[in-house]
Amino acid sequence: MIKRSILLFLVTFLLLTGCNERNQDNISFPVFNWNGHNYIVTNEPIPNDKIEEKVGEIKEQTTDLPTKHEEGYRLNTGTNIYKIRAVEITNDIDSNMAIEIEEGEYRVARIIVDIK
Repeated sequence: MIKRSILLFLVTFLLLTGCNERNQDNISFPVFNWNGHNYIVTNEPIPNDKIEEKVGEIKEQTTDLPTKHEEGYRLNTGTNIYKIRAVEITNDIDSNMAIEIEEGEYRVARIIVDIK
């Protein structure tokens, strides 16, 4: 009887720990919206000499995927957004920007494009 109770407890515990709360889209990386398009911040570092100019900043945080310009998911308000030297900001799959994650430390943000 004790073995059965212990086994039942362990199974229940494993099931409950497997059901933790996650974002509705299961995205763990920061995402921000720029002119109606979402960009995902990668772990890819970018050297300071590739940063061209500040183009904006995160003005509002959200707990879901962002839908408004300069709104960010998992990004603090005031996080700076930069243009990368020799890379145009477009609506194409090649569009990249940079996010300053700490003073003087930048990461590449890549556009999320719907593939149909």
